[in-house]
Amino acid sequence: MRRYLLDTNIVSELAHPHADPRVVTWIQDQAPLTLFISVLLLGEIQKGVARLPAGARRTELSNWMELELPTYFRDRVLPVDLPTARHWGRLEAEGLDMGRPLPVIDGLMLATAARHDLIFVTRNVRDCAQRGMPVLDPFTGTLHQ
Repeated sequence: MRRYLLDTNIVSELAHPHADPRVVTWIQDQAPLTLFISVLLLGEIQKGVARLPAGARRTELSNWMELELPTYFRDRVLPVDLPTARHWGRLEAEGLDMGRPLPVIDGLMLATAARHDLIFVTRNVRDCAQRGMPVLDPFTGTLHQ
């Protein structure tokens, strides 16, 4: 059974009032226990919510982030541990050698996916594909190897 690590841009898409139906359908088609997130995703979402002006949307997203996400993903929030950090270091070195360094969070998430044998699900295929790991773009349905 395939298992997936969701990037922040995928989970954030689900919070939009007019979320892309291709992403929503793809998520709905997966068994919940096959979907994972990184602890880094929670930090990125926290940052985004904290930067919003006070108001109803900020309150709504704050509740979603603090209540719904942890409930839905329960035991499927993955840490950045020592093997993940080491894998990230190798990915980062390879990216620098190729002249294509990764943004730090993207690299750490890719390393997390590799560590746990997960397919990385992101819209950011340009930075993440061709790194020796499977990357899926649910906006297009394309799996990059």
